Amino acid sequence: MEADKRQKAADERRLYEEAMSKGYVETSVTKCLILGAAGVGKTHLKHLLLKKDPPGQRVSTGLADNPVRAISFSLAGVGGQVEDDWFVVEDDQALLKVVGVTIRDGGVSMATSLDEVVSSFPKMNIHVSSDGAGAVHPDPTPARVNTTMDSGQQSRTVSIEEELIHHINHSSDKEKLFGVKWIHFIGSGGQLQYHDILPLFILKPAVTIFVLNLSVELSHQPITQYYRADSKPVNRPYRSSLSHKQILQNCLGAMCSQDAQPMIIIVGTHRDAADSCSESIEEKSQKLKALLDAGSFRIVYNGEDLEEVIFAVNGKTPLDEDRHVAKVLREEIVSVCPQSIKMPIAWFGLEVFLRRSSHNGILSLEECQVCAKRLHIEGDAFSAALHHLVHHNVFLHYPVVLPQIVFCDPQVVLTKVTELVEYHYKLLYRPDERVAAKGDLVKFRDHGLLSVQLLSTFSKHYDEGLFTPYDLLKLLVSVGAIAMVSVCGEYLMPALLPHLVSDKVSKYCQPGTSLIIMPTQGRIPSGLFCCLVAHLLSPTNQSPWKVCMKRNKPLCLYRNCITFQLKFTTNLVTLVDFFSYILLHVDNMASTVCREMRDCVHSGIKSACGILKYQDVQFEDAFMCAGTSCTSDPPHVATVVSKKKWRCSIVENQCGDLSEGQLMWFCESGVTKQDPSATGTVPVSLDSEPSLQHLMEKVAAVIPSKYEMVGLQLGLTLAQLQAICPQHQRLEDYHRAFGEIFDVWRRRGSPPYTWRTLIDVLRSASVSEVLLSDQLTSWITQ
Repeated sequence: MEADKRQKAADERRLYEEAMSKGYVETSVTKCLILGAAGVGKTHLKHLLLKKDPPGQRVSTGLADNPVRAISFSLAGVGGQVEDDWFVVEDDQALLKVVGVTIRDGGVSMATSLDEVVSSFPKMNIHVSSDGAGAVHPDPTPARVNTTMDSGQQSRTVSIEEELIHHINHSSDKEKLFGVKWIHFIGSGGQLQYHDILPLFILKPAVTIFVLNLSVELSHQPITQYYRADSKPVNRPYRSSLSHKQILQNCLGAMCSQDAQPMIIIVGTHRDAADSCSESIEEKSQKLKALLDAGSFRIVYNGEDLEEVIFAVNGKTPLDEDRHVAKVLREEIVSVCPQSIKMPIAWFGLEVFLRRSSHNGILSLEECQVCAKRLHIEGDAFSAALHHLVHHNVFLHYPVVLPQIVFCDPQVVLTKVTELVEYHYKLLYRPDERVAAKGDLVKFRDHGLLSVQLLSTFSKHYDEGLFTPYDLLKLLVSVGAIAMVSVCGEYLMPALLPHLVSDKVSKYCQPGTSLIIMPTQGRIPSGLFCCLVAHLLSPTNQSPWKVCMKRNKPLCLYRNCITFQLKFTTNLVTLVDFFSYILLHVDNMASTVCREMRDCVHSGIKSACGILKYQDVQFEDAFMCAGTSCTSDPPHVATVVSKKKWRCSIVENQCGDLSEGQLMWFCESGVTKQDPSATGTVPVSLDSEPSLQHLMEKVAAVIPSKYEMVGLQLGLTLAQLQAICPQHQRLEDYHRAFGEIFDVWRRRGSPPYTWRTLIDVLRSASVSEVLLSDQLTSWITQ
C-alpha cells in the first residue's frame, strides 16, 4: 500500500512538471480564521479589517461564513504591493473579473500599481451562460471582460476563456505569466457546537484571530443568543458552559496540533466599555500571555515591549484609532502569506472554468472532466490537477465516499451543518417549536440523533441526482461528525449534545483509579472529543461501543460526558472531557477490560487526530496524583513513566508505584491469547478472508434483522434458511443466526469467502446497505 502511494505521488509529480512546460501562475492562499464566543463582535471586526461599514443588523454567523478574499497582484514581472489598499472579492463573478484583467493582452501587463488595476474593475461586465442542468458546453458567448483604459479611452473586449486557452496553446517555456496572492477571511460561529465541528472542515489556518469582550472578565461565561437574518432571536438566551478563557484554551489546543507554527492575534472588542470591567486590559493581557507562552505560536504583540497581546478596538462604532489598529493587523496578516506555489497555467484555468460552471457550488466529476477537456487536461492529468486544487485551494472533494461530487464552494457543506445547529437551537429554546416536536424531532432535540428523513427536510443546496441527503449523511460520517448508533438508521451528532456541568460529572465516575489520557503539551484540541466519540460508536471500529440505555433513555449522554456499554458485555465505560485531559472510567474493573478500553481510546484519539489533521499532538497516560507527601493544590495529575511507576507533574522527584487497580490498565496477565487474524491485528484487504469476530462486530451487530437477505445473497438455500430462521426471533438470536450463516459461507467457500464478496452483497438491491459497505471499504483500505 505504501509503495502504491509513493508511485501515485511520483506520477502526480511527473504530470505536474509536464503541465508546467506551458507556463505557470504563482499563487498563494492564506486562511485567516476569526474565532471567539458568541456575540463578542467577530463579524464587526471582520468588517473593520476589510474597511467595510459595520453591519446594520445583528445576524448570527453560521458554522463558517463564505470566505471573503482579499487580493494582491504580481503582474508580468511587476510586483504589486497590497499595502493598505486591499481589493475584496466576495463572489466568484468578481474573481473572474480579477482574472480577466490579469490575463488580458495589454492593460495589466503595463500596470505599475494596484490602484491602476482596481480602477478598471467597476467598468467590467461578466456574461455567463449554461444549460438548465448546469452542464458545461463550448460557449458561443464566453465570459467577456469589457474594459475602458484611461490612456486613450480605447474600449476592448477580451474573452477570459479564450485568453487562457491562448496562453496554454502558445506558451512553450516555463515562464511566469502572473501571480496572485489570496487572503481568505473566514468568520466562524461563536456557539460551542460550532467550535467542535469547525476543525473538521476548516483545516490549518495560517492566522487565527481570537476575539474577546473587554467589558467582562476572562472568567465570564458569555450569554449565547442566536439571531435570524431579520435580527429576530431564534432562541431564548442562555449562558455558555465555558468562559472566554476556556474557549481560547480549546482553540489554542487545536492550533498547537498543526504541523506549522500558526500566527495568533488577540483582539478585544467593546474598547469603550473596558473601564467598567473589574479586570483591566493589562491584567487580561498578562493572563493571556501566560497561556500563549506555553505553546509554540507566532504571537502578534501590540507594541514593541512584547508584553501587550491584546489589540483593543470598537467594531460597532469605529473611530480613527480603531481603523489604525485594523491597518496594523492587515499588515501583520500580509506578512504571514505562505511561499507562493507555482501552479501550471492550465490548472489555474481549470479552477477558473470550474468556478464559472458550478451551479449551487456543486459539480459532478463528469462536468469537471468536460471543463478540463477544453483545456486539454484528460485522464491521469485531470486527477492530478483536481488533487492539486483541493490541496491548495478551497475546493472540497471526498473521493472515498463521494467520488462523483466536487464542491467548488465549501459553503455548500458548511451551510448544511449550520442548518442542523440552528434548527436544534429552535427545538431546544423556542417554546412553540419545543411543544410541536414529535417523533424523530424529539430524538434530535434531546439526544442529537439524525436520520435521512430529518436531513431531507432541509432543501437548501441539495441537487437531485447529484447531492442528496443520503450523500450528506455519508459525508458527515466520513469526517467524524456523526456515527451510526442503531439499526434503524439513526446517527448521533455529539457536538449537538448539551454540556454537563463539572460538579455533576462525579455522579457518573470516580477519579480514584480512573485513567487519565492527556496531551503532552497544551489542552485537548477543539473537536477531538466529539470526533473520538463518533469513532468509538462507528460500526467499523474494531471493538464497537454503544450508548448505555436505561428504560429506553441514555444513562449519560452529554457533549463532554458519555457512558457506553460494550456490545455483548455488561461493562459500563464512561468518558469525560475535562478540556485539559480525557478521563476513562470502567465500573467493573478487570485487567482484560481495562487494557482493551485503554487501547480503544488511544486508537480512537489517533484516528480523530488523523481526520482533523492534528499532526504534532501526542498523548500520555496519567492518574490523579495521590502522593502522601504531595500537598500541591489544586488537584493535579501524576504521569505514568512506566507500566509500574508514576511521577508527580508538579512536585519534583515525587514518584511511586502504581496501585493494584491502576496496574489493571497496563497488565497483560489474564489476557487470553487469540489468533492474530481474529483480533484484527493483521492487515486486511478486500480480497482477504474476514475473521468471524470482524463479521459479527462489523456486520451482524449493525444490521442484525437483515440476516435472511444477507444469507440469500451469500447463496444459502431456502431450506437452509428455514432451518435457521424459526429459531431466531430475539436480537441475541439474530446474532446467532448471522453466526451460522457466516459459518456455512466460510465452509462452502462459494461465493468467494472475501470482504469484496460481502461488500457486494451489502450493496445489492435486496440488502441495500450502501453506507455500511462504504464504511467497511474505508476501514479495509485506509
